[in-house]
Amino acid sequence: MGEEEEVALQRVVIVGGGIAGLATAVALQRFGVRSLVLERSHELRSTGAALSLFPNAWRALDALGVAHKLTPIYREFRTGSLTKLENGAKMASNFSKNRGGGGPGVRTVHRKVLLEALAEELMPATIRFSSKLASIKISEEKDPKDSSTITLHLEDGAVIRTKVLIGCDGVHSVVAQWLGLAAPIDSGRAAIRGLSVYKEGHGLENGPQQFLSSGRRAGIVPLNDYEVYWSFEIE
Repeated sequence: MGEEEEVALQRVVIVGGGIAGLATAVALQRFGVRSLVLERSHELRSTGAALSLFPNAWRALDALGVAHKLTPIYREFRTGSLTKLENGAKMASNFSKNRGGGGPGVRTVHRKVLLEALAEELMPATIRFSSKLASIKISEEKDPKDSSTITLHLEDGAVIRTKVLIGCDGVHSVVAQWLGLAAPIDSGRAAIRGLSVYKEGHGLENGPQQFLSSGRRAGIVPLNDYEVYWSFEIE
């Protein structure tokens, strides 16, 4: 660690520049609250391939002012299927039956595209990259007219002080550990996910298809006419 570099007091600091962290920063900004996002990577992370967003997520993205950037790009689906490989039984899933068929449907989107859509809404210098949190301390000196100050020490030697700290730093969260929350528990499952690209088009039906057998689950879902998100999970 290098010499400590004092950084001005920040009103709100968000640890983690993933979907949760950036969405929180955008929401605060829309209410006139500036924040600083600390992201350990040197750029927006592209890991994670894709994820399916259901109607509640689209309503949240609409409130954040980013849904309109994504809906023209990705296929909307309201139905899917699940096949049991032991006997070939196939069941249909209806994602709109509880909403009367109205409102936004389900779409599967690239994680990186979603991150970029959120980041574009933020004011310059909101995200501080290459900023790995090393430790957290609460100031022992308290101003009777003010609340306690939280001091963040980064691995690059920087020191950041804030009144509000929000942890969005994932399953091995430094913030959660500092708060004394329970450590993550192994689920006993392992999964691999990826994207397949078909230059001539994949020709698959719209909507997710899942395949189940004892201790195993596989699935595919088109993002658009040329890309398919796939996953395989074992217990």
